[in-house]
Amino acid sequence: MNRSKFIEKYTLFIQLATALSEKARREGLLSMESEIEDIDQGDEGEIFKQGLRLVVDGIDSTIIDEILSNKAAHEKDKYMRMYKTILKRAVLGIQAGLNTKILFHILNSYAGLSQKEESNIMSELLKNDSDNRNDNDSSSSSSDDLDLEG
Repeated sequence: MNRSKFIEKYTLFIQLATALSEKARREGLLSMESEIEDIDQGDEGEIFKQGLRLVVDGIDSTIIDEILSNKAAHEKDKYMRMYKTILKRAVLGIQAGLNTKILFHILNSYAGLSQKEESNIMSELLKNDSDNRNDNDSSSSSSDDLDLEG
């Protein structure tokens, strides 16, 4: 995997991770169960799905961390290893109930993004969040809405 492919996959993934994080915080971890099999992040995304299954099953975070860390460590490609580490960290953040904004910044800290790349991803997330709110015809804002600028 090269850097541009990594950034592309990461941008798509962080949209998924923040959406699932919001859902889990609002509706509980079990609410993700029906969506796990629909996640399409390619073969390398299986680590994310496996991690979420373990979360939904109530497995302790230290065990999940060990399993997913071992899987990521076997990756020889530097970008793939970084990507799998980010997927693992997203799983653990969702399980811990981290605020979506905090999860976003933690995942970005692993990605080694330039300020411009991070700003582009943030803009994309804010655009998608705004589109989703318009689709839902929501007139009120929740404190859990994806506000990444603050």
